[in-house]
Amino acid sequence: MTSFRSLLIASAALVASAVSAQADGAAGSYKLAIGANTTCAITLQADGSASYTGDCAQGNEVARWQAKYNGVELKTAGGETVALLKGKDGSYKGTRFADGRALTLSADSSAVASTQH
Repeated sequence: MTSFRSLLIASAALVASAVSAQADGAAGSYKLAIGANTTCAITLQADGSASYTGDCAQGNEVARWQAKYNGVELKTAGGETVALLKGKDGSYKGTRFADGRALTLSADSSAVASTQH
């Protein structure tokens, strides 16, 4: 029983460290493309906060983020999910729940607006 308990504690510690490392890996400067025409500079901080560089009226509801096993969850300041973006080819793509607009989160130097609405 003691070895089982030790195994559970060790497993929990490994999971916690993997989640922490994953969150730090997604932190950084990005371009958030909203639909076909709007692109905003956004910074995802390691503490889970998100901030825009300049004005971004189309994406201003995003204030927090959380790394997920297959991508990034964008959230409001109140914790409501704005979008779940899946990682693919160095960027994260998904749709905003409120209006179905396509969102693409790309590294700051290579943002390309999505052609979907």
